[in-house]
Formats: sequence, structure tokens, C-alpha cells
Amino acid sequence: MAFTTSRRSALMLLMTPGLALRYGGMARASTNNAISPVPRRDRAEDPAWAHRGRWDPVFELPNVAIHTSVLPNGKVLFWGRRDQPTGSMHEHECTPYLWNPRTGELTPTPQPKRADGTKVNLFCSGHAFLPDGRLLVVGGHATDGDGLDQTCVYDYRTNTWAALPVMHERLWYPTATALSDGTVLVSSGSYKDNGTVTFNDVPQIWDGRQWTPTARFTGLPPYSRIHIAPSGQMFASGSNARTYTRNTNDPSAWTPLPGLQGLRRNGERQYGPSVMYDSGKVVYIGGSNDGTNDVPTAAAGVLDLCANRPTWREIPSMHFSRRQHHATTLADGKVLVTGGTRGPGFNDLSPGKPVHVAEQWDPVTQEWEKLAAEDIDRCYHGTAVLLPDATVLSAGGGEFAVDGKANDLRDSHRNAQIFHPPYLFRGPRPAITSAPGDVAYGDTFSLQTSGPDVGKVTWIRLPSVTHASDQNQRINILKFGCDDGSVTITAPERPDICPPGHYMLFVLSKAGVPSLARIVRIGSSRPYRRARERQS
Repeated sequence: MAFTTSRRSALMLLMTPGLALRYGGMARASTNNAISPVPRRDRAEDPAWAHRGRWDPVFELPNVAIHTSVLPNGKVLFWGRRDQPTGSMHEHECTPYLWNPRTGELTPTPQPKRADGTKVNLFCSGHAFLPDGRLLVVGGHATDGDGLDQTCVYDYRTNTWAALPVMHERLWYPTATALSDGTVLVSSGSYKDNGTVTFNDVPQIWDGRQWTPTARFTGLPPYSRIHIAPSGQMFASGSNARTYTRNTNDPSAWTPLPGLQGLRRNGERQYGPSVMYDSGKVVYIGGSNDGTNDVPTAAAGVLDLCANRPTWREIPSMHFSRRQHHATTLADGKVLVTGGTRGPGFNDLSPGKPVHVAEQWDPVTQEWEKLAAEDIDRCYHGTAVLLPDATVLSAGGGEFAVDGKANDLRDSHRNAQIFHPPYLFRGPRPAITSAPGDVAYGDTFSLQTSGPDVGKVTWIRLPSVTHASDQNQRINILKFGCDDGSVTITAPERPDICPPGHYMLFVLSKAGVPSLARIVRIGSSRPYRRARERQS
């Protein structure tokens, strides 16, 4: 099997007990992990919050939130690697939890199982929302590098897990990409063949009924960063240095963008997030390449998938080098970066290496701004998601192994923290007083609003995050008009611009302050099955 640099380095990691081959010199948790939360102020707002934002005190969770998703009912579903802090690192079951951001209530869900009743561990799985709002979860954990062939869905309406037909291969670290026709493409991932870690190179599509293999793609790294362009093409933006593309209407193979056009500077970028920050526009942020010390970079680059010749272009770098960090699209379209480590190696937690200071990128000015610092190391196995109230939940971190031994318990964080971005301290919030629950492509629909005049309307696909990546994160900036408290909005015209499913709809004041979101579904609740893929 041919390997890219990314696949070779990933293979080396997976073959080493606990993914620790290049963990060299990692020390115990940073000394700044001590939690001394400051109660939320009741007095007038601190003027600094309008520039730096504010972190609420840390609160505890029953598990390490390694996989985190915001559901269509506004609740948050999360799960970790093991239920007990001192349990086996290779458990074959898990207990996902629901967290209600409005009440703080935490409740377990039933444990996911195969059709025969066997429990499964969804750690290191891939996930994507289906058009009807159920969460599709594929693969999972047998042992490091060796995945599961299981497929299941979580239904937020009934709080139930249901087993689906198994995939054609066992997968660990797979990518699940929601396609414009409502189907889901599952790519990459690994399994063990006679004890040797092998990378899956045959992506497969779930069409709501069955799995169908597609064109072979040798060279995709684990947890590939894949985006759907408005043209219908799929782009694999990383962590490989080279960007690959494939037309969803053509069953032929993936092809690389030619020459320097599809090549990022600084080579491959492991554990760096790739975000579609506008229709067809991608930013790849930080990460590290396979150099001698694997030092993270602060570099970032953008790629316009709609251009005649899509070409990577470097933009100003972050203030901090980072690996294992998260990038979250905010309600106003800016991109928030949290967590990560600037130390060399896989996940350096030695003092001073984890980055606590958040920063945000403005796609208009393409500049970075430093924001307030969180209290906890959020590095490997951390997560961050935008909530319907336009705040950000930052959670998790830890639950890894070094030379087959579980990390120090002080490095596993069964807790979370809420960040209030600066836009929440710049004036009164508009409110959406009525909105439809469903819209069709190209429709014009109306909202009733109150409060300050509306200056912008966005919607963001429901987040579903793990391992430094939201595999389907995207935002649409919507066309709108205003008339005496009524806002008339035009929905995206085609599924390639906005795959079917649920989105958090925000209206923003002219000062840029977002409303609470209304969660709206666009398109059919069923996938449009593709005869062309089943025949490929």
C-alpha cells in the first residue's frame, strides 16, 4: 500500500502502544490547571469583555467530552473513552450523556449496542447529522488503531440508539461527511489486519438503507478534513500537504490539485482544524508536520473552492502556535480558536506548553485578535462547540495512553467551561419571536423579531466535533430584508451550498450582537439515494 507522509506518520503512531511513539518528553499536566473560578459578576459588565470575551467558571461533567454534538432540540450529546476514571483504556462499551445548556441538567442515554445486543464503544468514531436530525455514528474503538464496523444512530426525539447495517470494514478515526443529496460519505479510518494497522482506502456511502463502496482513495489520513463545495465537488484539505478533489456526480477517482495550486506551505498539518468559513471558502489553521520535533505552527491558509483555479493562500498567522486545538465558527462568521499545545511532539502538556488564551480570526480583515484565557488545558481529546445562545462550550481533554499506560488522571478533564465571545457585550441582543421549523431550498420565509434593527442573518450547521475537527462545520450568510419587525430571508438555493439538515439561525444587530438561535431544518428529511454511486 502506498502511503503519504501523513499516513506513514499516523501508522507509526498507531503501531506504538497508546499512540505514543513521538510523544517524547511529555510531562504531567500544566501547573495552571488549578481551578479557582471567579463567580459571575452581578455588577455592570466589565468593559474589557467587549474586547476579550468572558469565561464562566469551570463545571464538572460525568465523563470526558471527547465527542460532542449539539442536537436539534438544543441539548448537547457527548461521550468519552471510558465511564470510570480508572477503568480500562480499552473498554468495549460507553455511556453517552445529555447536557441541557438552559438548566444544566445532565442525564445518561442508553448505551449503544449492535443489533445482537452487544455493547459498543463509540470512542474514536466518526459522526454526522442525517437530514432528519438523527446523529449517524460510524466505527469506534476495539483497541488503539483497531476500529469497529458498527453503525448506529441517536434519535434526539426518543432518546434512543438504534443499530444499522454494519459497514464493509472496521474503522477507527473515520471521517463522516454529510453530502448534498442527504447521504453520508465515510472515509479513511484504520483497522488491524493480523496485528498490523491498515488504513481503509475504500470510502463508502450510507444512503439511508445500505452501504455502498465508492472510488478507492489511497492516501487519506485518519480523520480527513473533507468539504463539499458549491460546485458539488468534494475537497480533502488535510492533514495531507496536498489537496485532493472529486466530483460527487462522477464515480471516478480522487485527483490532486496540480502543482503549487493544491499544496499548502509548511507541508502536512496534523491535528489542525479546517473550517468552511463562508460558502466554498476554507481556512486551515495551525497543526504540525512530520519534522524532527513535530513542532506546531501558527500558520494559517485559505482556499477558495469556487475559484477557477483553487489555490492555497497564506494569511496572517495566529498569535500562538497550536496543535490539538479547535476552531469554532461563531454566529457573526468569525472563527474562534481555543486550546491546543505549542509544545513539540504529539500532545505536550509540560508547563507553559498548553495554550489557554483564545483568539479569533476575522474573515473580512483576515487578522487575529487575542481573547480571554480559559482555565483548563484543552489539548488532545478536547472539544469545542457553538451553542444556540451564541456562546461556546469548551470541554474534555486527556484519556490517552503513553507506552500502554493511561495518562495521569490530572490530565483527564471531566469538566467544561462556557465562553461568552466579545459580541455578547456590545449592546442589546435582537430576539427572534417567531420562525418556521422547516424551509425548502430557494424559499423566501419570514421571521418576527424584536429589539435592535437587524444587520445580518446567518445560519450554522449543528456542530458535531471530535479530535480537533467538526467534520461538517459550515456557515451560510443569508440574504434578507426588513420591514417593521418582520425579517424576510431567502434560503440557499441548492443543497450543494447547504446540505440538508438542521441549522442554528441567528439574526444579528447592526452592532454585530447575535440573537438566541432558532433551529431550522432545510430540505427533505430523507436522503436522495444515488443510483450512480450504487453502480460505481
